[in-house]
Amino acid sequence: MSRRGRRNWSNLEINKKICKHLIMHRIWNGLSQTNLSEDIGTTFQQYQKVERCYNRIFAEQLISICNNRKWDISIFNTDPKHTLAEWVVRDYPNSETFPDKYNKIIKSWDVLDANAAKSYYGGDHNIPYVEPII
Repeated sequence: MSRRGRRNWSNLEINKKICKHLIMHRIWNGLSQTNLSEDIGTTFQQYQKVERCYNRIFAEQLISICNNRKWDISIFNTDPKHTLAEWVVRDYPNSETFPDKYNKIIKSWDVLDANAAKSYYGGDHNIPYVEPII
């Protein structure tokens, strides 16, 4: 497979899902991007590129983060919106408002959605409709 073939629209959707989970885990657990970059042996800037969908995370890096942080790697194959909703109910069962970290996660996801294709492809492209992989 050519390097160019790796960057297709279905891969973008998968990458966005992984990035949303990384963002969610990091913010929910009060971690910084520096904390996670240390888990995978890269710089803060390199990890930041992962969360922006500019670079993709390698499988061994994702496994390393999950092992170091005691996160269940299988959660990365779920819908991040459902996971976040479950966490809110689990950790704030009687709350009438959402915690600040919830709003920060949603805002970060909105920025990711707005910029992912541009970051992933390095420019403006007409984004075709792609059926999400669930």
